[in-house]
Amino acid sequence: MTLLETTVALLIVSAVVLAILQLVNVTANQRRTLEERRIALQEVANQAERIAMLPWERTEPDELKEWQPGDDLLVVTPQAKCAIRVTPDAASPLARKIRLSITENTAANESVELAALTIWKFSPANAP
Repeated sequence: MTLLETTVALLIVSAVVLAILQLVNVTANQRRTLEERRIALQEVANQAERIAMLPWERTEPDELKEWQPGDDLLVVTPQAKCAIRVTPDAASPLARKIRLSITENTAANESVELAALTIWKFSPANAP
């Protein structure tokens, strides 16, 4: 009887340890993903500030295409791709919608967007 109780107790303890290990693994993966997204968002925000400082003429759709990711982003996501899409506003030719995004490819070769930010740039001629 004691041998049977010991075996059952060992099975229960093994199942609990296995569940805890899986939980630790999931938590580590989520933490890594959160860190990647935090750094990507910081990179996008920094680029948005740089674009905000550019003169109007340098924000043409053919001028802004992509930027090189910073070292912090490359450390956590070596295959990060940074893209910029400039869209003139149809309602006002003196405004441009600028969308910044950072994507990476997963192991399944799917593109995943880590962070994105949309800003507006207005012509100085639009100012009062």
